[in-house]
Amino acid sequence: MTDQYDRPDGPLGRLTAVRAAGDAAGGLVHVELDGTGDLLALDLDPRVMRLPSEDLAAAIREAFGTARAELQAALQEQFAAQPVTLPQGLGPLLNDLGFGAQRPRCCRTRWRRTARTSSC
Repeated sequence: MTDQYDRPDGPLGRLTAVRAAGDAAGGLVHVELDGTGDLLALDLDPRVMRLPSEDLAAAIREAFGTARAELQAALQEQFAAQPVTLPQGLGPLLNDLGFGAQRPRCCRTRWRRTARTSSC
């Protein structure tokens, strides 16, 4: 069942084929991500080493954030154009396992709230 998803034209292949990049500090910091959010490249121009460490860290975070936002937009566009469909029979199986069941109200809220709730 997973063979069709692992192929390059399957959902996993489509996901890992997506690339996004972000730059910061006037192009001195460059970050590239794949569709899963894995860091593919972090390129630092030697001139960026002149920055204070706090500024360098902020530039890396900025470049990563830019790449992540670009990645999210690309993935939304890709999967809106070509949605992923579950293999025949998997939907009912997931429902039988409880993945389609309605969760208690406390579990539908943000994780911070559920962490305090002992019943979840």
